[in-house]
Amino acid sequence: MRMTMKKLWWNWKKGVHKINTAIAFILMGITYWTAVMPVAVFFKVRGEKLLDRELGAPSLKSYWIKKEEPHSQDIRRSQRLY
Repeated sequence: MRMTMKKLWWNWKKGVHKINTAIAFILMGITYWTAVMPVAVFFKVRGEKLLDRELGAPSLKSYWIKKEEPHSQDIRRSQRLY
């Protein structure tokens, strides 16, 4: 009886795994066709390249903001995480 139940359980898991794979494939396809593709078509029609956009002000070369280092370099500072 125990081996039969174990075999039944493993077959159930295999079947459910195949069903989950099919559902994931369908849901990812729906997501692509309803969310990703329209945005891509919109930007393609507008002719705008997202990677070539300006940073806002002409003087900016990067969004990087340099962090000011504290002046004290002692043992207590090295023991703090943040």
